Amino acid sequence: MRWGIEVYFKAAKQHLGFLVEQTRTFASHTASIHLTAIRYWMLVHAKLNNPGLGIGDARATIQEQLNKLSFAGDLWDLFRGLVSETLIGLGKELGCSVATIMHTVDEKIEAFLTQSLQLDSFTLQVEF
Repeated sequence: MRWGIEVYFKAAKQHLGFLVEQTRTFASHTASIHLTAIRYWMLVHAKLNNPGLGIGDARATIQEQLNKLSFAGDLWDLFRGLVSETLIGLGKELGCSVATIMHTVDEKIEAFLTQSLQLDSFTLQVEF
């Protein structure tokens, strides 16, 4: 039984990112352990759904998906930076703060979502 545990921890360290984060707190170590366990169960799930798939292939598939998520996150950061710089420029031109612009944008988006998803109080009361 101990050998199975040792193999799990070796694989977790080599392939699943077990405690590779630069952390100093107990809570972050605990989070790392849980994330590693989630990655492991993702592999088990992939293996169960595709019996002919090897563990290495399953790990490569999951890594490809994680790379796409990472790329999407990087792209969002770039987009967010562009929007932020645009808002700062707008604020200077319009003579108002970025917070005021964001508040207006939030109100317009909320109104749009409320109308398009019919989340206004009257509709919600009728449905209730």
